[in-house]
Amino acid sequence: MVVEFRQLTIHFDPTRGRKQRESQTVTFGSTVQKAEAMLKGFRQRYNNGDHHVLEQEVDLDITRISGNAVTVTADLLLRDGSGNIDDPFSGFVQAVVVADTAANPQT
Repeated sequence: MVVEFRQLTIHFDPTRGRKQRESQTVTFGSTVQKAEAMLKGFRQRYNNGDHHVLEQEVDLDITRISGNAVTVTADLLLRDGSGNIDDPFSGFVQAVVVADTAANPQT
C-alpha cells in the first residue's frame, strides 16, 4: 500500500436557477484501491451585487475510480434571502484527493 495525494481546482461559471455540479479527474502513479476527497478551499460569489445569504453548499464526492484515475465531483450552491436561486453565482472548489494505491506502478 502506498498513500498518494493530488490537488485539484474545479471552476464554476456564473449560473442561476440551479445547484452547480462539475467534475475533474486526477491521475495517480499506480492503480487506486480507494480514495477520498477533502476540501482544501473554496470561493463563491454573486455576480450581480450584494445579497443576504440564506444557504451555501460546497460538497465533494468521489464519483469514479478507474485504474489509476479518480474523478471528483463538486456541488456548489449559493441561495439568497429570497429562497430562490435566481441570481447568478460563480466560484471554485479546491480539493485534495488521498488515494491508497498499489505498490507497483502500472506499465
